[in-house]
Amino acid sequence: MRLRDLSIIQYQNISRQDHIYRLWLPLGAFKKQLEYFDSGDFQVLSIDKAIQYLKKELKITDARPISLSFDNGYLDFYEEAFPLLEEHHFPATLLISPERVGTKKTIGNHEVSYVTWEILKELADRNITIGAYEDGHWNINKIPEDQVRRHIIEHKKRLEDKLGIEILHYGVKEGIPNRGIRELLISQGYRTFLTQCPTNRRPDLFSLGRIQVDDDDFNIFLTKVSRTYLFFKDKRSWKYIRTYKLDRVAHRLSETLDRIRGVKTH
Repeated sequence: MRLRDLSIIQYQNISRQDHIYRLWLPLGAFKKQLEYFDSGDFQVLSIDKAIQYLKKELKITDARPISLSFDNGYLDFYEEAFPLLEEHHFPATLLISPERVGTKKTIGNHEVSYVTWEILKELADRNITIGAYEDGHWNINKIPEDQVRRHIIEHKKRLEDKLGIEILHYGVKEGIPNRGIRELLISQGYRTFLTQCPTNRRPDLFSLGRIQVDDDDFNIFLTKVSRTYLFFKDKRSWKYIRTYKLDRVAHRLSETLDRIRGVKTH
Protein backbone atom coordinates (compact mmCIF):
# COMPACT_ATOMS: atom_id res chain seq x y z
CA MET A 1 0.00 0.00 0.00
CA ARG A 2 1.06 3.61 -0.60
CA LEU A 3 0.61 4.77 2.98
CA ARG A 4 3.84 6.76 2.93
CA ASP A 5 2.67 8.82 -0.04
CA LEU A 6 -0.67 10.07 1.29
CA SER A 7 -1.18 12.80 3.88
CA ILE A 8 -4.56 12.85 5.63
CA ILE A 9 -5.02 16.16 7.42
CA GLN A 10 -7.01 16.32 10.67
CA TYR A 11 -8.69 19.59 11.59
CA GLN A 12 -10.60 20.00 14.87
CA ASN A 13 -12.44 23.19 13.90
CA ILE A 14 -12.14 26.35 11.82
CA SER A 15 -13.31 29.49 13.59
CA ARG A 16 -13.39 33.27 13.23
CA GLN A 17 -12.91 33.44 17.00
CA ASP A 18 -9.23 32.62 17.22
CA HIS A 19 -8.72 31.76 20.85
CA ILE A 20 -11.73 29.79 22.07
CA TYR A 21 -9.75 26.56 22.05
CA ARG A 22 -6.10 25.87 21.35
CA LEU A 23 -6.76 23.14 18.74
CA TRP A 24 -8.97 25.35 16.59
CA LEU A 25 -7.51 26.96 13.51
CA PRO A 26 -8.26 30.62 12.74
CA LEU A 27 -10.16 31.19 9.51
CA GLY A 28 -7.39 33.29 7.97
CA ALA A 29 -4.83 30.54 8.46
CA PHE A 30 -7.21 27.98 6.95
CA LYS A 31 -7.74 30.16 3.87
CA LYS A 32 -3.99 30.40 3.36
CA GLN A 33 -3.58 26.64 3.68
CA LEU A 34 -6.27 25.91 1.09
CA GLU A 35 -4.67 28.41 -1.28
CA TYR A 36 -1.39 26.54 -0.84
CA PHE A 37 -3.02 23.21 -1.64
CA ASP A 38 -4.64 24.77 -4.70
CA SER A 39 -1.48 26.38 -6.04
CA GLY A 40 1.00 23.69 -4.99
CA ASP A 41 1.71 20.23 -6.32
CA PHE A 42 -1.20 18.59 -4.51
CA GLN A 43 -4.30 16.68 -5.52
CA VAL A 44 -6.98 16.82 -2.84
CA LEU A 45 -8.87 13.52 -2.72
CA SER A 46 -12.04 12.39 -1.02
CA ILE A 47 -11.39 9.71 1.57
CA ASP A 48 -12.84 7.08 -0.78
CA LYS A 49 -10.54 8.16 -3.61
CA ALA A 50 -7.69 8.16 -1.10
CA ILE A 51 -8.46 4.53 -0.27
CA GLN A 52 -8.42 3.68 -3.96
CA TYR A 53 -5.02 5.34 -4.20
CA LEU A 54 -3.72 3.42 -1.19
CA LYS A 55 -4.90 0.17 -2.74
CA LYS A 56 -3.21 1.09 -6.05
CA GLU A 57 -6.59 1.24 -7.76
CA LEU A 58 -6.08 4.93 -8.61
CA LYS A 59 -3.00 6.40 -10.24
CA ILE A 60 -1.72 9.91 -9.53
CA THR A 61 1.44 10.88 -11.37
CA ASP A 62 1.70 14.66 -11.38
CA ALA A 63 0.79 15.67 -7.82
CA ARG A 64 1.01 14.66 -4.18
CA PRO A 65 -2.22 13.10 -2.89
CA ILE A 66 -3.79 14.64 0.20
CA SER A 67 -7.13 14.22 1.94
CA LEU A 68 -8.83 16.62 4.35
CA SER A 69 -10.84 15.57 7.40
CA PHE A 70 -12.69 17.53 10.09
CA ASP A 71 -13.65 16.16 13.50
CA ASN A 72 -16.65 16.95 15.73
CA GLY A 73 -19.14 18.47 13.27
CA TYR A 74 -19.35 21.96 14.70
CA LEU A 75 -21.56 24.48 12.92
CA ASP A 76 -18.39 26.47 12.19
CA PHE A 77 -17.49 23.82 9.64
CA TYR A 78 -20.62 24.57 7.63
CA GLU A 79 -20.46 28.34 8.03
CA GLU A 80 -16.72 28.92 7.66
CA ALA A 81 -14.83 25.95 6.23
CA PHE A 82 -17.35 24.48 3.80
CA PRO A 83 -17.77 27.62 1.60
CA LEU A 84 -13.98 27.76 1.15
CA LEU A 85 -13.79 24.07 0.32
CA GLU A 86 -16.46 24.59 -2.33
CA GLU A 87 -14.64 27.63 -3.69
CA HIS A 88 -11.56 25.47 -4.25
CA HIS A 89 -13.61 22.43 -5.37
CA PHE A 90 -12.06 20.35 -2.58
CA PRO A 91 -13.79 17.26 -1.17
CA ALA A 92 -13.49 16.56 2.55
CA THR A 93 -14.59 14.18 5.31
CA LEU A 94 -16.67 15.31 8.29
CA LEU A 95 -16.71 13.00 11.32
CA ILE A 96 -19.57 13.43 13.79
CA SER A 97 -21.34 11.57 16.54
CA PRO A 98 -25.09 11.36 15.86
CA GLU A 99 -25.57 12.11 19.55
CA ARG A 100 -24.16 15.61 18.94
CA VAL A 101 -26.20 16.55 15.88
CA GLY A 102 -28.35 19.63 16.54
CA THR A 103 -26.99 20.14 20.06
CA LYS A 104 -24.78 22.73 21.75
CA LYS A 105 -21.91 22.61 24.22
CA THR A 106 -19.97 25.15 26.25
CA ILE A 107 -16.25 25.51 25.61
CA GLY A 108 -14.65 28.02 27.93
CA ASN A 109 -17.09 30.92 28.06
CA HIS A 110 -18.51 30.25 24.60
CA GLU A 111 -21.52 28.24 23.52
CA VAL A 112 -20.72 26.18 20.43
CA SER A 113 -23.32 24.59 18.16
CA TYR A 114 -23.15 21.40 16.13
CA VAL A 115 -24.63 21.03 12.64
CA THR A 116 -28.27 19.97 12.35
CA TRP A 117 -29.55 16.92 10.50
CA GLU A 118 -30.73 19.18 7.66
CA ILE A 119 -27.25 20.68 7.27
CA LEU A 120 -25.61 17.28 7.52
CA LYS A 121 -27.84 15.98 4.71
CA GLU A 122 -26.97 19.01 2.60
CA LEU A 123 -23.26 18.45 3.16
CA ALA A 124 -23.58 14.79 2.19
CA ASP A 125 -25.22 15.91 -1.05
CA ARG A 126 -22.44 18.41 -1.78
CA ASN A 127 -19.17 16.50 -1.89
CA ILE A 128 -18.63 16.00 1.87
CA THR A 129 -18.15 12.42 3.07
CA ILE A 130 -19.85 11.87 6.43
CA GLY A 131 -18.28 9.47 8.91
CA ALA A 132 -19.05 8.37 12.46
CA TYR A 133 -17.03 9.85 15.33
CA GLU A 134 -16.29 8.64 18.83
CA ASP A 135 -15.95 11.78 20.95
CA GLY A 136 -16.47 10.29 24.38
CA HIS A 137 -12.78 10.85 25.10
CA TRP A 138 -9.69 11.87 23.18
CA ASN A 139 -8.23 8.36 23.14
CA ILE A 140 -10.29 5.32 22.17
CA ASN A 141 -8.33 3.16 24.61
CA LYS A 142 -9.54 5.27 27.54
CA ILE A 143 -13.21 4.73 26.70
CA PRO A 144 -15.03 1.69 28.12
CA GLU A 145 -14.86 -0.98 25.42
CA ASP A 146 -18.57 -1.80 25.67
CA GLN A 147 -19.35 1.87 24.88
CA VAL A 148 -17.04 1.84 21.86
CA ARG A 149 -18.60 -1.40 20.60
CA ARG A 150 -22.11 -0.03 21.05
CA HIS A 151 -21.28 3.21 19.27
CA ILE A 152 -19.60 1.46 16.33
CA ILE A 153 -22.92 -0.23 15.63
CA GLU A 154 -25.39 2.44 16.75
CA HIS A 155 -23.66 5.50 15.29
CA LYS A 156 -23.53 3.89 11.86
CA LYS A 157 -27.17 2.83 11.90
CA ARG A 158 -28.47 6.18 13.13
CA LEU A 159 -26.47 8.22 10.63
CA GLU A 160 -27.49 5.93 7.79
CA ASP A 161 -31.16 6.01 8.76
CA LYS A 162 -31.20 9.81 9.04
CA LEU A 163 -29.12 10.60 5.97
CA GLY A 164 -29.98 7.75 3.62
CA ILE A 165 -26.32 7.05 2.82
CA GLU A 166 -23.72 4.43 3.72
CA ILE A 167 -21.40 5.30 6.59
CA LEU A 168 -18.06 3.70 5.77
CA HIS A 169 -15.57 5.55 8.00
CA TYR A 170 -15.13 5.71 11.75
CA GLY A 171 -12.89 8.20 13.52
CA VAL A 172 -11.45 9.19 16.87
CA LYS A 173 -9.03 11.89 17.89
CA GLU A 174 -6.41 9.47 19.23
CA GLY A 175 -5.72 5.77 19.71
CA ILE A 176 -6.04 2.68 17.53
CA PRO A 177 -8.52 -0.19 17.92
CA ASN A 178 -7.56 -3.49 19.49
CA ARG A 179 -8.08 -6.68 17.51
CA GLY A 180 -11.64 -7.21 18.72
CA ILE A 181 -12.72 -3.65 17.90
CA ARG A 182 -11.03 -3.89 14.51
CA GLU A 183 -12.93 -7.09 13.71
CA LEU A 184 -16.19 -5.41 14.73
CA LEU A 185 -15.47 -2.42 12.49
CA ILE A 186 -14.85 -4.72 9.55
CA SER A 187 -17.92 -6.83 10.27
CA GLN A 188 -20.07 -3.68 10.30
CA GLY A 189 -18.83 -2.65 6.87
CA TYR A 190 -16.50 0.18 7.76
CA ARG A 191 -13.66 0.76 5.28
CA THR A 192 -11.33 2.81 7.45
CA PHE A 193 -10.54 3.80 11.00
CA LEU A 194 -9.20 7.36 11.13
CA THR A 195 -7.08 8.36 14.10
CA GLN A 196 -4.15 10.70 14.78
CA CYS A 197 -0.46 10.12 14.27
CA PRO A 198 1.72 8.80 15.68
CA THR A 199 0.25 5.32 15.68
CA ASN A 200 3.67 3.84 16.60
CA ARG A 201 3.02 0.99 14.20
CA ARG A 202 2.89 0.26 10.52
CA PRO A 203 -0.28 1.99 9.35
CA ASP A 204 -3.10 0.26 7.53
CA LEU A 205 -6.70 1.12 6.68
CA PHE A 206 -7.78 0.55 10.30
CA SER A 207 -5.04 2.63 11.86
CA LEU A 208 -4.76 5.60 9.51
CA GLY A 209 -2.80 8.19 11.44
CA ARG A 210 -3.92 11.66 10.38
CA ILE A 211 -1.74 14.74 10.69
CA GLN A 212 -3.39 17.24 13.02
CA VAL A 213 -3.10 20.83 11.84
CA ASP A 214 -3.88 23.40 14.52
CA ASP A 215 -0.95 25.80 14.14
CA ASP A 216 -1.59 29.14 12.46
CA ASP A 217 2.17 29.47 11.91
CA PHE A 218 2.53 28.81 8.18
CA ASN A 219 6.07 27.44 8.54
CA ILE A 220 4.81 24.74 10.88
CA PHE A 221 2.02 23.95 8.46
CA LEU A 222 4.58 23.55 5.66
CA THR A 223 6.53 21.16 7.87
CA LYS A 224 3.45 19.07 8.62
CA VAL A 225 2.54 18.64 4.96
CA SER A 226 6.11 17.86 3.92
CA ARG A 227 7.32 14.45 2.76
CA THR A 228 9.78 14.35 5.69
CA TYR A 229 6.97 14.68 8.24
CA LEU A 230 4.97 12.05 6.40
CA PHE A 231 7.94 9.68 6.56
CA PHE A 232 8.31 10.00 10.35
CA LYS A 233 4.70 10.41 11.44
CA ASP A 234 3.88 6.82 12.42
CA LYS A 235 7.33 5.63 13.44
CA ARG A 236 8.23 4.72 17.00
CA SER A 237 11.01 7.31 16.87
CA TRP A 238 8.28 9.96 16.97
CA LYS A 239 7.86 9.43 20.71
CA TYR A 240 11.48 10.55 21.23
CA ILE A 241 10.80 13.68 19.19
CA ARG A 242 7.90 14.40 21.54
CA THR A 243 9.78 13.33 24.70
CA TYR A 244 12.64 15.73 24.03
CA LYS A 245 10.20 18.34 22.68
CA LEU A 246 12.01 18.68 19.37
CA ASP A 247 8.71 19.55 17.72
CA ARG A 248 8.32 22.43 20.18
CA VAL A 249 11.84 23.62 19.34
CA ALA A 250 10.85 23.69 15.67
CA HIS A 251 7.77 25.70 16.55
CA ARG A 252 9.77 28.26 18.55
CA LEU A 253 12.36 28.64 15.77
CA SER A 254 9.59 29.20 13.26
CA GLU A 255 7.88 31.80 15.46
CA THR A 256 11.20 33.60 15.93
CA LEU A 257 11.78 33.67 12.17
CA ASP A 258 8.31 35.08 11.67
CA ARG A 259 8.92 37.84 14.21
CA ILE A 260 12.19 38.75 12.52
CA ARG A 261 10.44 38.91 9.17
CA GLY A 262 7.52 40.84 10.62
CA VAL A 263 5.06 38.09 9.74
CA LYS A 264 1.82 38.00 11.71
CA THR A 265 0.67 34.47 12.57
CA HIS A 266 -2.73 35.50 13.92
